Amino acid sequence: MTGLFWRRFKKNILKKTASFMIKSRKKPGQQRHIREWSDLPPELLSLIAECAGPFELRSFKSVCKAWNSASSTALAQIIETELNQGPWFLLFNDENSECQVLTGSCKKLTTSLPELNGISCLATYQGWLLLFKQGCGSMFFFNPFSRDMIDLPEFPDSELTDHVAAISCLPTSQDCVVCVISRSNDAELGAKVLYLGEDQEWTETKHSCSRVDIDTIKCAVYHIGKFFFFDHRTDRALTLSTENRAHNWMTQNIITRRGIVNAPGLFFFGMTELEKNLKNMKKKLGLTDQGVSISTCGTVTPSNGLPKFIFNESMSDHVDECKNRHFKGVWMQPKLKQNL
Repeated sequence: MTGLFWRRFKKNILKKTASFMIKSRKKPGQQRHIREWSDLPPELLSLIAECAGPFELRSFKSVCKAWNSASSTALAQIIETELNQGPWFLLFNDENSECQVLTGSCKKLTTSLPELNGISCLATYQGWLLLFKQGCGSMFFFNPFSRDMIDLPEFPDSELTDHVAAISCLPTSQDCVVCVISRSNDAELGAKVLYLGEDQEWTETKHSCSRVDIDTIKCAVYHIGKFFFFDHRTDRALTLSTENRAHNWMTQNIITRRGIVNAPGLFFFGMTELEKNLKNMKKKLGLTDQGVSISTCGTVTPSNGLPKFIFNESMSDHVDECKNRHFKGVWMQPKLKQNL
C-alpha cells in the first residue's frame, strides 16, 4: 500500500478502524483473538475504499477478494460521479514517472506511471491509451487505472511525427480496429490500419489529397462505422471506411452552426480545449512557473447527448521552445466498466 493511500484516510474512518484491530484486546479468561484483514466488515471496507482515489485502489484490491470487491464498487462510484463532469486530463513528462490527473470536476490526483516515460500518446478510448515509443516502433495499449497492457505488432515506422490515431472500440474486443494517419507529402495522405482480431499485421492505404483540401490532420475519431479525420479548419472531413477490409476514402463537406456540425450522427467540436483554459489548467496542476509547453492528445467525449471532439493541440508560454519545460497531456473519458 502506498503512503499516499494511508494519508488520505479520514478521521472518522480511522476511528471506526480502531474498533476492528487485528489483535483484539485480551479479556480476563479469554485467549487472544486474531482478526484477519479479510474479516473486516463490508461497510468498513467500503468506507476505507471511498477514501482512496482511482489509482490507490490498485493497491487496495490486491489485499484479498473482499478488498478487491470493495475497490471495484468504489471505483464505479468515483467514475459514475465524474461521468457528467467532462473529460479527465492526464499530465506527464519524460523527467520522472509522477503524473497528475484532473478529473471532470477538477479534482487533482497524483500517481506514478513509469510506463509513460519516453512515450507518446496517439489516441484514447474510454480510459485506454494508445502509446508509441519513438525509435523502436513499439506500440501498445495501456490502462492507467488497472495498469493492464496490450502489446501490438511492431509498427512499420520507428519514428512518428504529426501522426494522429483513432480506435474503433475497446482494445479488449476482437472487433477493434486501429488507424494511424499522417500526411506523406503535399499531395498524399497515408494511413496504416490494424485489425486486432485477425492477422495482426499492419496494412497501408494511401489517398491523393492536397493540403488545399485537407491540411495536417489534427483530430481522428471513429464514428458510425467510419474513421473521421479533421484538420484545423473543420469545414470538411476526410473519412475512411474499413468495412470488410475495403479501404474506401471520401471527402465530406461540413456545415458548422454554433459549434454543431451538420454530418451523419451530428457531433460537437471542442477544438481548443486547452488554449481556452491554459491559465486555469496550469494553476490547478501547480504549473505556476513560467516557460511551460504542453502537447496534448485529444479524444471524443459525450456532451449534451452529442459526441464532442477534442483536437490535438500544442500550447507554449514562449516562442523559444528550448526555454520551456515540456509536458505531455492526454484527454480521456473513463467509463464505468473498468478492468480492475
